[in-house]
Amino acid sequence: MRAKWILLAKIQLMGLLGFNRARKTDDPSVRRKAIGGAVAFAIVSLIMLAYITLFAIVFCGLGLTEAVPATAIALAAVITFFFSLLQGSSMLFALKDYDAVMSLPVSRRAVIGSRLLVSYLVNLLFCLGVMIPVTAVYFVFAGFSFGALATIFAATLFAPLLPVVVATALSTLLTALTAGLRFKGLLQGILGLLMLVAIFLLSFSLSFAMQTDATGNLTAAADVLAQYIYPPAQWITLTLSGEGVWGIFAFIGVSLAAAALFVLFIAPFYSKINAALLNHGARVAYKKGDIKSSSAFFSLLRKEFKKLFSSSSYLMNGVAGTLLLIIAGVALLFVDAKSVIDLLISESEAEAPFLVEVLENRLPYMAAGLLIVFTGMSCPAASALSLEGSSRGQLFAMPVSTRTIFLAKSTPTFLLNAIGSLFVSAVLCAKLGTSADGWTIMLGTAVVFSAFTGIFGIYLNYKFPKYDWKTEAAVVKQSAPVTIFTLGAMLLGFAVCALSVLGWYAVVAVDAVCIVLCVTLIAHFGKLHLYV
Repeated sequence: MRAKWILLAKIQLMGLLGFNRARKTDDPSVRRKAIGGAVAFAIVSLIMLAYITLFAIVFCGLGLTEAVPATAIALAAVITFFFSLLQGSSMLFALKDYDAVMSLPVSRRAVIGSRLLVSYLVNLLFCLGVMIPVTAVYFVFAGFSFGALATIFAATLFAPLLPVVVATALSTLLTALTAGLRFKGLLQGILGLLMLVAIFLLSFSLSFAMQTDATGNLTAAADVLAQYIYPPAQWITLTLSGEGVWGIFAFIGVSLAAAALFVLFIAPFYSKINAALLNHGARVAYKKGDIKSSSAFFSLLRKEFKKLFSSSSYLMNGVAGTLLLIIAGVALLFVDAKSVIDLLISESEAEAPFLVEVLENRLPYMAAGLLIVFTGMSCPAASALSLEGSSRGQLFAMPVSTRTIFLAKSTPTFLLNAIGSLFVSAVLCAKLGTSADGWTIMLGTAVVFSAFTGIFGIYLNYKFPKYDWKTEAAVVKQSAPVTIFTLGAMLLGFAVCALSVLGWYAVVAVDAVCIVLCVTLIAHFGKLHLYV
C-alpha cells in the first residue's frame, strides 16, 4: 500500500498545478488557459536557461570551474529560501481543506510531510532549471566523469530541502508565537518583513566583510555565497575535487535530518496552531460609537488595506519589491555613490569611452528599468479579486460599478509601489547629482509604472480568476496573474535597462505605453460586469 503522505502530496500537487481541472473539465476556456500557462512557462524557462548558461560560462572563463556547481547550488538554495519565506507557513496552517484532511485516517505527521513534500517538489523544479545548464557548462570546461555527474545530481536533488525546511520553520515559529493574538495576521506580516530585512542586512554585512582586494569581483561573490550564506555548498566542492568523498553524504544527511526533525517537532503542535489560527481573534467588548459614513470607493479601499494587513502571506508577497526598493534607498543614504561613479569614470576614460558616456549620462535611465523590475514584484492587485473566494457574491451583488471596485482594489498597489519607487528614485538622483531630465524620467517612471502595476494587475486577475483556492499562498504566490505580471515586468525592466545605454528613448516609450494602457483600461472597466 502506498504511503499516505505520498498520496496526500500527489492530490495536493495535482490541484496546485491545475492538471485535474484541465483534464476533467468540458470548458474549452479552462484548457486554453492551461495550455497558455504552459507555453508562457516554457518561454520563461528558456530565457532563464539562457541567463544561467551565460552565468556559468563567465565563471568558468574566470578560472572558477571547480566552484561553479557549489556556487550554483548555493544560489538556487538562497532563492528557494527567499521565496519559501515569502510563502510563509500558509502551506501548513489555516487551510480551507483542514477539516476535510484531518477527518481522513491519516496522522498529523503524514499531513505535514505531504505539505512539505509538495513545497520541496515545486522548488526542485527551479533547482533543476538552474543546475542542468550549469552542469553542461561545467563538463565542457572540466571534462566529464560519472562520479562528478552522480555528485551534482545528488546535490541538486537535495538542494531545495534544507532551505525549504529552514524557511518553513522560521515562518512556523512566527505563526505559533502570534496564533492566539487578535491581530495575528498583521503581526505575522510585520515580523516576517522584519525577518527579511534582517536577512538582507546580514547578507550585505557578510559581502562587505569579504570584499578585501576583490571588491566587486565574482570570486568574492562566490566565496560569500558558498562559505557564509550557504556553507553546506562547500561540501559539494570537497567531493568534486576529491578532497573528501564524505562531503556529498554530509550534504544529503543534513538535509534529510532537518526535514525529519521538523516533521517530528511540529506534529504535536499542529492541531493547536491551526485551531488558534482558525479562531478569528480574541473577544472584545462592544463599544457604542458614532456611525461614520463614506463613499463606496473609500469603504472598499479601507477593506482592501484591512485585507492586505490582516494576511501575512498576502502582505509579505504583496510588498516584497517595495521593501527591496526601500532597503536600497536606505543603503544609498550611507554610500557616496558619486565618488564611486567618478572613480569608475576615471579608470575607464582611456579603455572604454562608451562606458564613460553611460556612467555620466545614462545611469538614471538604466535605474528606471530596475524600478520596473522591483515594482513588478509588488502587485497585490493581481490577486485581490481572487482572494474574495467563496464570499465574492457579497461584493459582486453590491450596487457599485465594476470600475469603482477595480480602482479600489488597485489603489493599495499603486500607493505602496509609488512610495517605495519615489523614495529610492529621489535618493539615487540626489546622490548622483542627476540633471533635470534624469529626475523627470526617474520620478515619472515611479508614478506611471506604479499606477500601471495596480490597474493592469487587477485586469489580469479579472481575466484569470482563481476563486477555488485552499490556501492564500496559491493565489498571492502561485496564481497565473501574479506569475504573468511578475515575469513580464522582469523581462520588460531588464530590456529597458539594456536599451537605456543608448539613451532615454526606451524608458519614455514604456512610460507612454503604460499611460495609454492605464487610460484605456480605466475606460474599459466601466463596460465590465462581475458574476458569481
